[in-house]
Amino acid sequence: MTDARPRDPAATPSRFPDSTPSRLPDSTPSRFPAAPASGLPAAPPSGLPAAHAVPPGELPGVRARVRAVAADLAAGRNCLWLVTDALVDSGLAEELYGEALRSGPAHVDVPAPGPEAPSPRARAADAEPVPRPADPAPRTADDPPWDDPDDRPWDDTDDLPFLDLPDDGFDLDLGWSVQDRPPRLPAPRRASDVPRHDPYGLLARLAKELSAEPDGAVAALVAPGRDRRPVVGVRAWTERDGGPDPDTGGDTRTGAGAEARTGARTDTGGGARTGTEAGGGARTGTGARTGTDTGADPRAGAGAGVTHPRGAAVERLFRSLAAAVKEAGLPPGERPRLLVVARLRDLPETLPDELRHGLGDTAVHWWWGALGRHDTAAAIAPVLDRGPAPGSRDRDPPGERIRRAVRAETVVEICGPDLELARLLAAEWDGTQHTLGAVLGRCLATLPGPAPADCPPLRRIGALARPGAELRRAWARGAVVSWEGLLRPHPAVWHPAAADARARLATHLSQAQQRVLSPWIEEARQRLAVRALGHLNRPAAVVVADHADRPAAHPGGGPERAFLELQVGELLRAHISGALALPPDDARLLRLLVRARNVLAHRSVLDDRTLDDLCAELAGADLRA
Repeated sequence: MTDARPRDPAATPSRFPDSTPSRLPDSTPSRFPAAPASGLPAAPPSGLPAAHAVPPGELPGVRARVRAVAADLAAGRNCLWLVTDALVDSGLAEELYGEALRSGPAHVDVPAPGPEAPSPRARAADAEPVPRPADPAPRTADDPPWDDPDDRPWDDTDDLPFLDLPDDGFDLDLGWSVQDRPPRLPAPRRASDVPRHDPYGLLARLAKELSAEPDGAVAALVAPGRDRRPVVGVRAWTERDGGPDPDTGGDTRTGAGAEARTGARTDTGGGARTGTEAGGGARTGTGARTGTDTGADPRAGAGAGVTHPRGAAVERLFRSLAAAVKEAGLPPGERPRLLVVARLRDLPETLPDELRHGLGDTAVHWWWGALGRHDTAAAIAPVLDRGPAPGSRDRDPPGERIRRAVRAETVVEICGPDLELARLLAAEWDGTQHTLGAVLGRCLATLPGPAPADCPPLRRIGALARPGAELRRAWARGAVVSWEGLLRPHPAVWHPAAADARARLATHLSQAQQRVLSPWIEEARQRLAVRALGHLNRPAAVVVADHADRPAAHPGGGPERAFLELQVGELLRAHISGALALPPDDARLLRLLVRARNVLAHRSVLDDRTLDDLCAELAGADLRA
């Protein structure tokens, strides 16, 4: 049993060095700043301050998911953590794996196959296949006599059993005639050149970490007398135990940065899967599993040209460990546990559902709805302008703060959990509405992302606890996400359609403006109502009775209290009717507040000029206070 092996920082350099120290030990450096929806560029985009990037491990959504996995492991349950393709490409899956694995006191990090390990196709090509015995040629009179009397054919038909069959005029040939028909003898058995235990296989590498025999890894984990049962960690995307991966060009060597995905791709989730199942059964194109689990090594037939589904070794480890724990009768607190971090295409299609329904007491976690609004806002905070320089006092009025808040909230609304797209858009967009569509298009073109065809029609509004079967391939490619409890397509899905892009951008802009401006409008209304008490031309009770559209929320507070509850539209009607005589500056602010509230109430967007005027009036109102 060993701890996670140190990795060479030079081999996996940090793409975005951060100023905040990571919680990971120095042996596993943080190599990325964020989890993109569809990969990470090789270098920081222009204008992106890499020195101040927020480590993803510090985001609240990430920490919550790591704690949930660690809690299940501490309770004695196995954990399968399913992540998107982009998390593996960016390296965030590696950090999530490391933090969850090191949450317990004892763990075994199964190393990935080294570069010297051949691929399954290469091992099958190098191994000499077992020849099939050929049919013997018919014997002739010139052939030598039989060497072994036992090998001779029957030459005395009297030895054959007699069948008293009715004579119905038909000749019945049971195949017992020996005339001109030599026997077919089986070829002698030949030892297979394929090793019984693959030295590069998952179980062999686990056994090496446990200092056990190649076929004794599972037995060593449940052996009596072991003080602490470890958590066994497996990165499923590094395993090479299956057939060719369609997304990596036919080679099964996968891992961080193994693929550059642009546009539509062919995923293994719906492709035909043929070959021998990990336990000896067969898996068909629909993912149905037939046959019985014999516990045979899925690599045993590699030399004979047998193709196994990807993840067969991981499935075998789950099944064999579950059977061994059950046979040993270990209670939850004394069981060895598995932590497998995988993409959907790294596993047999039905394995996640089988594990969720009780196989091996396993908790299945999905990277689904993990990141929320606060995570994206924290990720882009170092990118946005953070106000005036130290020592300058009057260079950050409320109007500037409002503009920055609207810009940040718009980026969060559009990008959702795609942190890298959010960082790039925040760095490139100046906050003006007429440039938003073009800048977003350039950002999407810079980063690899899903294609519109990757996202099926979304028939639901709310997101379930996990992606449904019809959405799993789209989720794996980053085409659909769970955002604040809602199902949402990635911007790369709807942006290519011009009409749909304009409508969605308007929706996201309106939602962002509502979240930012509504508190400012309400605060300005309350201050205007207090100042308006000194400019009344009629009693407050009369003004309330004539202009209030609804009863006061606190009727026992008196007419002045009821007047303070008047909305901006009611105050404006009182001012126009002459019951209230506001100063010109306050009257101009009141009209802007009414216009802004009406626009936002109808889910429309304040244009840049109206927003600038509102920010200027709010800043002026603060100076007059």
